[in-house]
Amino acid sequence: MSHILILGDIHLGKSILIGRVGVGASLNSRITDQLNLLEWTLDRAIESGIDDIIITGDVFEDPKPHPSLITLFISWLKKCQVHNINIHIIAGNHDILRSGIHLFSPLDIISEMDLENINVYKNLNTIIIDKTAITLMPFRDRKSLGCDSNIKALDLLKKSLIYELAGIPVTYHKVLVGHLAIEGSIPVGDEIDDLSDVLFCPLEMFRGYHQVWMGHVHKPQVLKKSPYIAHIGSMDISNFGETDQKKHIVIIDCENGKFTTEYLPTRPLKRISVSIPPDVKDTTDYIIKELEKIGDFDRSIVRVEVSLTSTDLKSVDKSTVDKFLYSQGVFNVAGISESKKAALIKKDKNNIIDTKMDIVSAIKTYSQTYVDEKQRSNFIETAMDIYNLYKAEAKE
Repeated sequence: MSHILILGDIHLGKSILIGRVGVGASLNSRITDQLNLLEWTLDRAIESGIDDIIITGDVFEDPKPHPSLITLFISWLKKCQVHNINIHIIAGNHDILRSGIHLFSPLDIISEMDLENINVYKNLNTIIIDKTAITLMPFRDRKSLGCDSNIKALDLLKKSLIYELAGIPVTYHKVLVGHLAIEGSIPVGDEIDDLSDVLFCPLEMFRGYHQVWMGHVHKPQVLKKSPYIAHIGSMDISNFGETDQKKHIVIIDCENGKFTTEYLPTRPLKRISVSIPPDVKDTTDYIIKELEKIGDFDRSIVRVEVSLTSTDLKSVDKSTVDKFLYSQGVFNVAGISESKKAALIKKDKNNIIDTKMDIVSAIKTYSQTYVDEKQRSNFIETAMDIYNLYKAEAKE
């Protein structure tokens, strides 16, 4: 009886700015964390007698990864080979480089090596394991499908899935694993490169499948329970916007289609905001007492944001706070920032867009708030075209 293990987007090389800097030949601690999660996944596969691991894409954070990262990943693949575990890698958007109409990928290096039991999927494909059929769906957007609208692109994908389903025996359990966004999902990071091209797949597109597990969107979330449609999420917690997330793997029994989830031992990230009242005499002592209330800093990466509510308050002694945090078992202090408010300004509740938002998020938020639904798609496409034109001219 076979089992498959599904692992979310790896993003090897991501979030190194919040990790400990490597000294000499040592790696940045965030890369070490990511490699440790890969090793944990392999160990879990060996313990459970798993024959196949499916990776949902975005193996590397950068489409042009450093050669050392490629070497490290290939080394892990070879360990999987030693234990006769098949690896199936689905190409994600971070795995793709465009050159005109041609698509290139750092995963091409792995394909050219022709490693036994290691498979890379840049095109839609279906594999059969026992009584389970798994359709592997790589990243696609409007441009890569050669369509002039997202509606046409989605229709093309839907027809492709109908074709795949037609070749699967009716009695088999049908699972789809891919790297596309699902309609209704909530992106929380830098998953979406271009709102005008990204495809949000409607739930009805997956009719005929018993389970759908997508990468691409980093936050684990269930969109539907019958059939089961979900984003598995990324492998690791990569930024302070993901501190409340629990990353997991999925193990599917290929005999009956039942699945279980297991949490990954990710390093905790803690973002702590402290507002210091205007009557406080010792701001540093106040911060430390607030941090003592939180506790449980073991192994964590911490960022502290201090807000001084009065111009009369003295600045915090950051070195003292830093020393305290490390004494509590903090693995790395990613920063201690301080802001001082000259005056309290009443916030306009209707104004939900501010200068802290990135351009793509601001366009999406504005369109959802102020643009009629019928015109929203055209507005987003036009806004993104203007933004991309601005970026191109800025580079020149």
